Amino acid sequence: MAITDKKCNIEEGELSASDLVLDLLAAHDQHRLPVAALCRAAMICGIREQNVRVALSRLSQQGKVASTDRGSYALNSGSNSLLRDVDNWLRREQQAVAWNGGWIGVVDGAVPRRHKVVWRRHERALLLRGFRPLKAGLHLRPDNLKGGVAAVRHDLQGLGLAGQALVMAVYELSDADEQQARGLWNLKALERSYRSLIRRLQRSQARFPRQTDERIARESLLLGREAIRTILHDPLLPESLMGGGVRHQLIECMRDYQTVAKTVWLRLLEE
Repeated sequence: MAITDKKCNIEEGELSASDLVLDLLAAHDQHRLPVAALCRAAMICGIREQNVRVALSRLSQQGKVASTDRGSYALNSGSNSLLRDVDNWLRREQQAVAWNGGWIGVVDGAVPRRHKVVWRRHERALLLRGFRPLKAGLHLRPDNLKGGVAAVRHDLQGLGLAGQALVMAVYELSDADEQQARGLWNLKALERSYRSLIRRLQRSQARFPRQTDERIARESLLLGREAIRTILHDPLLPESLMGGGVRHQLIECMRDYQTVAKTVWLRLLEE
């Protein structure tokens, strides 16, 4: 993926100062860094120091980070389900359990669409937990996550599920609906995207010996964010629907990639 010397872009826009702060705090072993180190990282990615300070103030107000002693900030992942997801991406596969053929359904026909912010959070929560629409107002996913319906309900609420939505167990679909439900995920496209990302991670890491630390830091932050986002959006489907082999390869590849990149980042941040 292309990177310029001045920008760290991911997907459809620039990496914001808030994104940078959260990413670095999540990746750091102690989840805390001095403001000076965060500003140094911002300079590497072409982000102004003032933007970092404004971002820290805003993230503090939102409860996502907390100021610690000696001008440092720490990640407050316990206050936010999405931040806990980012923190635990390496253990994502451990959330899946054996599937008995049942489904978890979310009925959201009563959720008002006119509240755009609420609706976006609601849709994001469903997407992050692998739900797909079967019918208008009904979203499904296999009931194969730890804790079953009750745990998924609590998890979705923490991610921003609208209060009007109902979360329930779904059994005994008609043959036609069962077949449709099993085809809600584009499995071939998922596998292609995972294999492509694995190749890009491998090629990027192979270039590291020929690159400067600053270049490695920028590229690894950008590509690493994309890989972790992909892992977090994996629907964790049962083996009978989609084998987890390629997903596991991606996680292991990203683990190796992050280990090398983190060494470079720590060296730069300690300067």
